[in-house]
Amino acid sequence: MDKMPRSIFAVVLLGLLAACSKPAAVEKTYALEGEIIRLDPSLKIAAIKHGKIGDWMEPMTMEFPVRTQTDFDKLAVGAHVTGTVHVRDLEYSIGEIAVQKP
Repeated sequence: MDKMPRSIFAVVLLGLLAACSKPAAVEKTYALEGEIIRLDPSLKIAAIKHGKIGDWMEPMTMEFPVRTQTDFDKLAVGAHVTGTVHVRDLEYSIGEIAVQKP
């Protein structure tokens, strides 16, 4: 019996690796509404007291990394905001932020 040619072995090995690899996580998005409790400009993080976030999170106060400096610059402690939470596996952030007028 002949030995398997290297090129066939490489194709089989790549196929097996592809079959076993974890598929890329899909990003989910959720609407958020809440109040800014505190801001950390050095890390671009906003602590937000928010309502229920879809099927992802119950109402609570938690810190969110803000996606862009433009969105972060809109924020002030005490402001009521809406935005979009972006979730991929265990990573999350907030973007598309709008400050609500009183």
